Amino acid sequence: MKYILVIDHIATGGAERILLDYYHYLVGNSHNVKIFCLTGYEGQSQWSKGIDVVYGSSVNQNNLLKKTLQQRSVKRRLQQLVDEVKPDVVFSFLEKSNLLVGKLTTSATKVMTVHNVLSIQYTKVSNPLVRKLVYRMIRKCYNKCPHVVAVSQQVKQDLVESFGVKTENVSVINNYVDREDIATKAKEPIANFIFETDKKYILNIGRFSDQKAQWKLLKAFSLIAKDHPDSRLVLIGAGDNLDELKQLSNDLSLGEQVTFLPFSLNPYKYMANANLFVLSSIFEGFPIVLAEISSLRVPFVGSRKAVPEEMFADKDIWLQYIFNAENCRDMDTVIHDDESELAKLLVRGLYDDTYRQTLLKQTEKWESHNDKTWQFNQYDAITTSRQK
Repeated sequence: MKYILVIDHIATGGAERILLDYYHYLVGNSHNVKIFCLTGYEGQSQWSKGIDVVYGSSVNQNNLLKKTLQQRSVKRRLQQLVDEVKPDVVFSFLEKSNLLVGKLTTSATKVMTVHNVLSIQYTKVSNPLVRKLVYRMIRKCYNKCPHVVAVSQQVKQDLVESFGVKTENVSVINNYVDREDIATKAKEPIANFIFETDKKYILNIGRFSDQKAQWKLLKAFSLIAKDHPDSRLVLIGAGDNLDELKQLSNDLSLGEQVTFLPFSLNPYKYMANANLFVLSSIFEGFPIVLAEISSLRVPFVGSRKAVPEEMFADKDIWLQYIFNAENCRDMDTVIHDDESELAKLLVRGLYDDTYRQTLLKQTEKWESHNDKTWQFNQYDAITTSRQK
């Protein structure tokens, strides 16, 4: 079969990881696969090295008029690729790509994937008329496509309740990982950091962005650091908020108890040495990083909108590992209720063995399916059923 995989950009996000893993899976199963990236250029991302990617535009325009013209040009280039390849399946990732694919003229099966809780994501659109237009476009697009994949139950519920998408159009397929590959890479040596055996390490990995809200984690950690001098916080990533987060760490007088490390192509060697993983995000879809940390059997806590309920066998137990993250950007040293709530989870996650073991036991059933092949077999069930 012939596939075209479409995505907004290739950076370091979860959707990009899924696309590239799916690309290799399809190629490994003798399918003809092309990748179309709305914006970007060759060599921009380490992840796309050695892969033939067709780019719609080299830059992402900010000016409204230029952005409109750019979108028309990108759509035209994608349509040309579709006309040339004549794919059996066009599989898209993220909203811009989904909306663009929805407008294509093709007999191919269209599959659109949704990776975030969109009603929270689009609170950043301050103009109510623009937000209303965005909601309308999403509702129209996804109601015309009978093959919408939501990465979690929470994402599907949001599509149905907030956007009016028909429930029968949406399938839930969680993000899984290659456990064997992770286990192998987790054994590689670490050159730029030493995990001391007499310390307890909290780990966060992700873009330093407003969505990931690492300032909440820094403030929560500041509440426990003094009473627990053996505790350490390691944040790995890159992003626009890095300098502000470093300054906040200094303002909170966290000193050597906090370390910032750059993005790594192999985060698993750090994960394997962590005592607790924390996802402080205001919202997520189904974070791949949780599937990765789960595969290494490291306990985790996080926000209600970041930790998927379906990972737990019992909802009442899930509630013990989450906090309610307020949707506000706040880089000062004032501690809010949600950060105090998170601080309590940090202490239990580091020092309460019963609490730690309960999580691992609760996620055993979900972990038994935590395999990339399981995820892609479910993708195949959608695409191949439409070819019969």
